[in-house]
Amino acid sequence: MRALDRLSPRFAATVTYPFFTRVGSRRRVREYERATHEEARRTVVDVGRRKVVTYEWGQGERTVLLVHGWRGRASQFAALVRDLRYEGFRVVSFDAPGCGDSPGRRTNIGDYHAIVTALAEREAAPFHAVVGHSVGSLAALTAAAESDVTRHLVAIAAITRFRYLNEVFARNLGLGERARALHEEWYAHRLRRAAPDVYTRFDATVLALSPDLRLTYIHDRADGWADVGEVRRLAAQRGGQVRVIETEGFGHSRILSADRALDTVLAVVANESLSELRG
Repeated sequence: MRALDRLSPRFAATVTYPFFTRVGSRRRVREYERATHEEARRTVVDVGRRKVVTYEWGQGERTVLLVHGWRGRASQFAALVRDLRYEGFRVVSFDAPGCGDSPGRRTNIGDYHAIVTALAEREAAPFHAVVGHSVGSLAALTAAAESDVTRHLVAIAAITRFRYLNEVFARNLGLGERARALHEEWYAHRLRRAAPDVYTRFDATVLALSPDLRLTYIHDRADGWADVGEVRRLAAQRGGQVRVIETEGFGHSRILSADRALDTVLAVVANESLSELRG
C-alpha cells in the first residue's frame, strides 16, 4: 500500500476508503454477558430514520446511560450493569444502528450523538451520569456539551478527537498525508447531514464545555487502539476539569470489566472521592 500511495495517493485512497467507513461484523453476546443481556427490558425506538434497540435495567431514581463504542454493543457493559444495579441505579443503554441487535448495516458518530440526545430528552431530568466507551464517549461528550444530557461523564478507553481515527487508519496502512486528507474530505462530505463538521464538532480539545461538567477518563497504558497520550494531552489542556485514571494490562475492551475501572465508575456516580483510585 505504501508503494501504491507513492504512485497515486488518490488511487490508494480510493482502494482503502471503503474499509475506513464500514462497521464490519456484529459483535455477539458473550456467554458471561448473556444473563445480564437477557434480563434487560427492551424497547425499539425511532431516532430520525433509524430504529434503535434500547435496554433498561433496575428501578432506581438515579439513571446512568451507557454508550458503547464502534462495532460494540450494550452487553459489553454487563459487569458494570450488575454493579450499578446492586448500588440501586437504573441503567439505560442501546445498540447503535448496525450494531448488536439494532437493524441496519451502517452507522456513524452522528447516529450515536442523536441517540444519546434523544434518550436524554426522553428522561424527566438529565442523566445522573453517562459512561461511554471509545468513540461512544466522544459522541456522549459532544452531546453533553451541546445540551443538558448530564453533568458527570466517564470516558473509558476514549477517542478524544474524531480526526484521530483517520490518522491511525492512514498510518496503519502506510498512507501518506494526501491520501489521508482525501479520506477526511470524503467522509466529512458523506456525513454532512448526519454529523456536520464532524472533525471539528467531535473534538474534545475544542468543545466549549460547561465548567459544571465533571469529566473522568479511564485509560489503559497498553491500549493498542486509543493512545493514552491523547487523553493525557486533553487533561493537560483542560486543567482540573479532566481527571485521568490509568490502568495497566487491560487494553481497549477488557478494561470494561476491570475492577479498577468498575470501582472508578461507581465512585464517580456516587460522588465519592477518587483520590484512592489514582496511580
